[in-house]
Amino acid sequence: MNCTDGPDAPPSPPPPGPVDGGALGKIISREMFEEMFPFRNDHRCHAVNFYTYEAFIAAAKSFPDFAATGNDETRKREVAAFLGQTSHETTGGWETADLGADHWGYCWNKEDGCPSDYCDYRSVQYPCVSGQRYCGRGPIQLTGNVNYGQYGDSIGLTDQLLQDPDMLIRNATMAFEAAYWFWMTAQPPKPSCHDVMVGAWTPTAEDIRANRLPGYGMTTNIINGGLECGHGGPDDRVEDRIDYYERYTKMLGISTGDNLDCYNMQHYPNALVQSM
Repeated sequence: MNCTDGPDAPPSPPPPGPVDGGALGKIISREMFEEMFPFRNDHRCHAVNFYTYEAFIAAAKSFPDFAATGNDETRKREVAAFLGQTSHETTGGWETADLGADHWGYCWNKEDGCPSDYCDYRSVQYPCVSGQRYCGRGPIQLTGNVNYGQYGDSIGLTDQLLQDPDMLIRNATMAFEAAYWFWMTAQPPKPSCHDVMVGAWTPTAEDIRANRLPGYGMTTNIINGGLECGHGGPDDRVEDRIDYYERYTKMLGISTGDNLDCYNMQHYPNALVQSM
């Protein structure tokens, strides 16, 4: 008998119960989620025990069109794109990491060091609160007082989020919900990532001249185009986003589609810095 088998040994925790996964759960099972993010609870990561399958699924129920628009391949491709982008935003991987850098998504839930307040002082509607920093938090690394304010509007917590942006790292369901909100919500002239990936976005003549075309690369342009797009390539950040996406599409048994990078796409003016 070993030292954990005695009468005073704590009982083993019960296995996780079943989750009503809805449309997203039909694409990403608990087992696949664990396979996609094998190191998210590794001691080398900074968000241990934060990103759970339950939160991933529960938050998606606030956005019924996510993973539920178009045919089966389109739905899977959207999910792979969301996971590819959020994995890059939260990556803890490095070139020689165990299993490769593209296995280390969901390792962070807050931008390392939170080096800036990311305050747009021009915003009257969403004024920055003294002492608060609106750096990246959650799966999409939501950044900037305007984004925090707009997401807060959608859940009736505008003032609370502006006063306490760390709400997003205390509640994993809220963190995922903020990521889905950013993914699903157009911020003109930028379309939503959702519309791009499900084929609901039609580029304008100006978009076509700027080489902004449907595909995974366009979601990179939406998220962090000001830093990563329109400068030629390769760029390690863009390549990391693609590596994650290609891994997930392969796991889901689908093709990646066209236009994976944004090297020749012009970014939108005043594009929000989104990445870590």
